[in-house]
Amino acid sequence: MSGQRDHQGNEGYDDIVEGAYSFDSTVSNHRQVGVGDLVVVRNNHEALGVSRVEKLDETTGVQKSRRRCPTPGCGRTSFKERTTKQPRYLCSDCGTAFDAPVTEQITVTAYVAHYGGCWQALEGCLAGEQLEELCMKNSKQQSIRELWPDRTLEAVESRGVLLPGTLPAPDHRRHPGELPGGRRRREVAARNGQDAFRRALVRQYGLICAATGPAPAEVLQAAHLRSFAEHERHRVDEGLLLRSDIHSLFDNRLLAISPALHIHISPGLLGYERYSNLHGSPLRIPADAPVNRTVLGKLYEEVTGTW
Repeated sequence: MSGQRDHQGNEGYDDIVEGAYSFDSTVSNHRQVGVGDLVVVRNNHEALGVSRVEKLDETTGVQKSRRRCPTPGCGRTSFKERTTKQPRYLCSDCGTAFDAPVTEQITVTAYVAHYGGCWQALEGCLAGEQLEELCMKNSKQQSIRELWPDRTLEAVESRGVLLPGTLPAPDHRRHPGELPGGRRRREVAARNGQDAFRRALVRQYGLICAATGPAPAEVLQAAHLRSFAEHERHRVDEGLLLRSDIHSLFDNRLLAISPALHIHISPGLLGYERYSNLHGSPLRIPADAPVNRTVLGKLYEEVTGTW
């Protein structure tokens, strides 16, 4: 499903990228969407996230405005609005420019596919060209395109994203009451390029913590192998994706990585089974990953020398 749509001949849809997708019976492949289906939401360049359809709302008899090219013999809806040229619109089919489309009212069946409960952010670890290889057909203009399910799931899992095999049961737990809120002022020095650095690491490694394996995007952080304050540069060969707690241990010199790409835990943490189990284990990255082992070795000696 496309999360970035060119509405052209209609007034658009109410989408929530992380949770719901709206469409109607005029959309190609609208009958192909069903509960339990694997869903990948994308923009023009990359995959935004993946989930499964948990619920599909259907409303019949909905009135919708549809706009068409006014050129006799054309009447197509595939026209684009121009921001710098006049007339305002240009038909992609017949090539005619015009000031205003013809508007008609039609009756459609409206659908909303809900998928927020299983949503996993992909954050671009699957690029647009990779998604094209997973599509059953080569019709790039469709907002809903059929994917090869097994191949898509395999591609997603290879980038460290794990989905439930079946949908979880509805959660009827009560939510807690309102907690104290408000704001307080603070000043921080932001690192220029940190977001781009993280995106580059996601494209390199997928959504995989280098120490513990696949993890949700929300807990993965970009770690520098050298203190950023020393050089203030973002280099992919001097970075790793780490889960937030592992990143904190790494920054606090309670976890070190050897030049052989093995994890070593501070003796003070060996009483914590969750972390002691990592001691001596290899990093979860490819053997040919572009990691600067010289920088790693220097840091490893500095850190372990204090234990």
